[in-house]
Amino acid sequence: MKWSEKCIMELTHRNLFENDDHRARFRDLLDCYCDAPFFSKGLCKCMYLSSWDQKQFTQILDVLNEMILDRGNAMNLMMDNGMVLEQTARNEGDCTTVAILEVSKTFLDEVPYDRNRLKELEISDPETAYCIKRGLLAAQCIDDLPPVHPDAVLT
Repeated sequence: MKWSEKCIMELTHRNLFENDDHRARFRDLLDCYCDAPFFSKGLCKCMYLSSWDQKQFTQILDVLNEMILDRGNAMNLMMDNGMVLEQTARNEGDCTTVAILEVSKTFLDEVPYDRNRLKELEISDPETAYCIKRGLLAAQCIDDLPPVHPDAVLT
C-alpha cells in the first residue's frame, strides 16, 4: 500500500476529516505531490490544514505548482511564499490565515507549536483554534506513520 493511502486511511479511521470536501482536497494534494522529491511529513501536515477550506487549498496548490516548476530548492520557495502570504494576511487583518500559516511553519520546521498561542486563539477565534487543534491531532497521526520515502538514500 502506498504511503499516501496509509495516511488517508489513518486520518479517516481517526475521524479527522471535517467532511467529504476536506478529504477530497487532501487526497488530491497527496495524489499529486506525494512522490515529489520535496514531499515530507511536515508538508503533508500543511496539506491537511490547507485542505480545510477552498481558499487555503488554492493557496497551497499554487505554491506546490511553483515548487514543481522551480525544480530548485523547493522548500525555500515554499517558505518565501508563506512569508509573503502571512504578511499580506496581516495587512488585510486575516487572522485565520495568519494562524494557519504560523502552525504550518512549525510543521515545516519540525518544531512544536506553541500551545499558548492556541489558548489565545480559543478566545479570539474559536473556529480557527478548532481547525488548528484538529491539525495537531492529524500531525501526530502523520508522525506515527512509517517514513515517507523509506528507500531514499540519506546524504
